[in-house]
Amino acid sequence: MMLMQFRSMRRVARALMGVGLATLAACASPPTRFYTLGIDAQPTIAVSTASPSFRIDVRPVKVPAAVARSQLVVQINAAQVQVLEDDRWVSSLPDEIRAALIAGVSQQAGAPAAKTLVPGEDVPVYEVTVDIQRFESWPGSHVLVDGVWTVSRSTSADTLTCHSVVSEPVSGGYQAVAGGHRRAMSVVAAQIAKAIRAFPASGGDSPSRPDGASGTAGKRGERGERGKRALSCPHATDSVQTAADRTAPRVDE
Repeated sequence: MMLMQFRSMRRVARALMGVGLATLAACASPPTRFYTLGIDAQPTIAVSTASPSFRIDVRPVKVPAAVARSQLVVQINAAQVQVLEDDRWVSSLPDEIRAALIAGVSQQAGAPAAKTLVPGEDVPVYEVTVDIQRFESWPGSHVLVDGVWTVSRSTSADTLTCHSVVSEPVSGGYQAVAGGHRRAMSVVAAQIAKAIRAFPASGGDSPSRPDGASGTAGKRGERGERGKRALSCPHATDSVQTAADRTAPRVDE
């Protein structure tokens, strides 16, 4: 009799354990998905690592505080966003953008990043500063990157400031959103690379303007009419209207 009761209790204990394990499995968190802004390969200018004629230094990137995190932040409507705990960039967004621009600009301008400077090497360094003013994700619709960037050269007082607005259509889920931002950053990298290539060989003249974005060019510290020229940098077709108020490309004063 005692043996039968013991066996019955053991069966009950096993059943309860199975229920508990099933409950724990049901409550387990879904796997976290990670995305990167590393841009796809683009047509490049050969990079000479032996004796490059110049190098590129992309400084830490500024982004709006609302998206300065590793989690993806998506728009629900013009006044509401959602922070996705299970969909993340592999690093913080500012670091992702900077890494993408370092790779993309170096690749398309034909020069290595300044972090590979050789001691005693005397070559111009193009410093790039980027201020992302809007970084919007609209799942099933589009993504928007709106930013101001400045290029200056170490061997002269020349500077070039551009304002880029890039919108890319997306369909599907969050992976498509990440892909849209990758394409947008590739466009911005191409604009910056073209601006760098537009600088004069010597430091005498102000840089010419690449096609497609708005901005200003001239000597550092000079804001007069002599330093201003029409700016036109290549950009993606920007026909998608967000639910929020859109800002057209402008001339920075």
